[in-house]
Amino acid sequence: MMAEWFVYLTKCSICLCVLYGFCKCLCAGSTLFGFHRKVMLWGLAVCLCLPLGQWTTERETGVQRPLQVWSGMLAEAWPETPVAAEGQPEMRENRPDGKDSVQGLALLPLIYQAGAVAAFLFYGLCYVRLWRLLRRGERVRGEGWTAILTDEPVEPFSVGRFVVMNREDYRAFPLIRLHEQMHVRLRHTWDEALMQAFTVLFWFHPLAWLLRKDLREQHEFQADEGVLQQGIDAKTYQLLLVRKSVGAKRLAMASGFCHCSLKKRVTMMLKKRTNGWRRTALLLALPLAGGTAWLFARPEMNVPQLQEMVAARETAEEAPADTVRPERRYVEVKDGPEVYDVLINHKGEVFLDPWGSRYGRKGEEMWPDKVEEALSVSLVKHFASLQKTFKTGKVLTIRISTRVETKEEDLLAVEKAVREGIRSAAKELSRTHSDEEMQPLLKVNMVYNKPCSFNTVRPKSLKELEGR
Repeated sequence: MMAEWFVYLTKCSICLCVLYGFCKCLCAGSTLFGFHRKVMLWGLAVCLCLPLGQWTTERETGVQRPLQVWSGMLAEAWPETPVAAEGQPEMRENRPDGKDSVQGLALLPLIYQAGAVAAFLFYGLCYVRLWRLLRRGERVRGEGWTAILTDEPVEPFSVGRFVVMNREDYRAFPLIRLHEQMHVRLRHTWDEALMQAFTVLFWFHPLAWLLRKDLREQHEFQADEGVLQQGIDAKTYQLLLVRKSVGAKRLAMASGFCHCSLKKRVTMMLKKRTNGWRRTALLLALPLAGGTAWLFARPEMNVPQLQEMVAARETAEEAPADTVRPERRYVEVKDGPEVYDVLINHKGEVFLDPWGSRYGRKGEEMWPDKVEEALSVSLVKHFASLQKTFKTGKVLTIRISTRVETKEEDLLAVEKAVREGIRSAAKELSRTHSDEEMQPLLKVNMVYNKPCSFNTVRPKSLKELEGR
């Protein structure tokens, strides 16, 4: 779950980069302020929703590869917790060698949560200040809005249906009051609340804060435009802006009179109105969204081919019960990352990786029907390490050890469970890896130690098992 969340954040961050660049190009020199505001808000919705789609492509490209590698690293850092027979999650242990390349990623959740909590607390404190200010101020009700008058030297701002102003400013500057009324009428507070939630989730992304700043600029441009449309002289209004541009308190969550750059606001008032045809540039968003979705696409696993390969290996490995044991390959195989040990005792109990820690339970006994799930979880968790071994030409090796008293039907059941576990792991890994990367996993090499007699239920080592 944690890996999926960080993959989602990564994809959203990529979408945010595309959105910011698009908005910068679209809004440059344009006076379509209301249109730009809608583009930014709908763009944020697309950034949050587009990564949720399941996109596939026939072949993986170099552009898509970094994201797939990152997804694989996250999946290995936070594998799904195995579930015991009783349905309770079990504890996983770290690798004893301490050489896990993704161990450093374990700190990411802590860092992310700390940043999100800090941003949330910042906004929370701002709202506490705002609530105290609204509670202490004198209320003057208007049509669709309410003025909050205070003696504090506060910069005029609006939040919700409230316009907060210094008492003297309220009487001396009706244009400022009109400007804040425009913020209330256009419901800019809801935009601000949305951006606050967005910056809490993406506090680490500088473009999230820059986009919030740009949206605030559009709010100010839009409010200024609304004031001038009331028949107010532009020069008079501009002189007021200059006069009130310095020397006041401001709150982070509110739409303030001087939040935006004075130079930009004056420039936009003097600028010639942009023709409506400029809105057609929005059509460029379609190929941008399509290209981003293609970037998120995962290589499609050829399932029929996979099933055909697995079925062929099963046919080649299966044999009648009375002839299986003599035909088994008893070979010596050196230990390695690609070697998985399976131990079967005389009771039919199975110990998966009994002397290692890939599985995390160090060979806890289980019945054959649990081997499939256990092996699948282990292969998915450590596939990144297996890939390094695969690059040297090796393939997955299942080394099976049995007692002399081990029943043939138990051995056959375990073999079948192993194949099913590999098939299940391949199906899971196909979501994030290409066919080429999956080939070494599917070419599993199943070897056997000679049946031997060991006294303990679970030997402490392979030497103890072999008795030599």
